[in-house]
Amino acid sequence: MTRSSRPSIIPSGCWPRRMSAAMAAGYCGETTVEGFLKRVGKDYPLPRVAEGRRRLWLINDLDAAIAPSIVQNDLAEDL
Repeated sequence: MTRSSRPSIIPSGCWPRRMSAAMAAGYCGETTVEGFLKRVGKDYPLPRVAEGRRRLWLINDLDAAIAPSIVQNDLAEDL
């Protein structure tokens, strides 16, 4: 039996500052969570929050990975 792929999530409205893997996958344009996770640590950053099974990516970290020339500073470091 094979495990089915989990689709990425694209919220209606706006993107949250912290995102689960499914939401981060959608934000990065990946069609599946598994596709996103395969690229984490290479093309995409590691999650900023890693507590037990909870993994959250910050939008600034994802922006820096997607378009590094556009992102100028790390808001999360300022907080």
